[in-house]
Amino acid sequence: MYWLLKWLVRLVFRGIFRISVSGVEQIPYEGAVIVAANHPTWLDPILLGAYLPRKPYFIAKAEVFRYRVFNLLIRYLGGFPVHRGMPDIRAIRHSLRLLQEGKVLAIFIEGSRTFKAGPSPKPGVGMLAVKSGAPIVPVAIQGPCGLFSRIRIRVGRPIRPATDSYADIAQLVMAEIRRLASSA
Repeated sequence: MYWLLKWLVRLVFRGIFRISVSGVEQIPYEGAVIVAANHPTWLDPILLGAYLPRKPYFIAKAEVFRYRVFNLLIRYLGGFPVHRGMPDIRAIRHSLRLLQEGKVLAIFIEGSRTFKAGPSPKPGVGMLAVKSGAPIVPVAIQGPCGLFSRIRIRVGRPIRPATDSYADIAQLVMAEIRRLASSA
């Protein structure tokens, strides 16, 4: 059912937006991987789910799970809640379990939707990479601004952190996302 939804979303989006996707071959075909993306619009989880070659599991803010319909849909599509503003041990354990199982974990590195350069990246991506040993694949998403506008998804090369500093890893990944976004 997931793959049918993926196909339908692509079909609908093709009629609404001009979508350009590059670099998806950078995502390892198997094994644990953390996809770290920027988050300019509410469509981003749908875009990643539709255009990544493997099914991603998403960390999503707990507030969206309050509504029954969204709760069921988000969980079905691989989303799970995180309580922001404090370390959420349950979300961390679930993330590490997914990575241990060889899944794709998708994280919006700034912790919230951002429209410009955004705030500093959250160090959680570094912590998950260090604790799991999974590579981080940076993804830059640009657009949309309205109907029939252009959406660009740029996937970078996997990063295997050479440090144990969670904040330094997050800064490195964010710099790569910004570089991908600026290379049109």
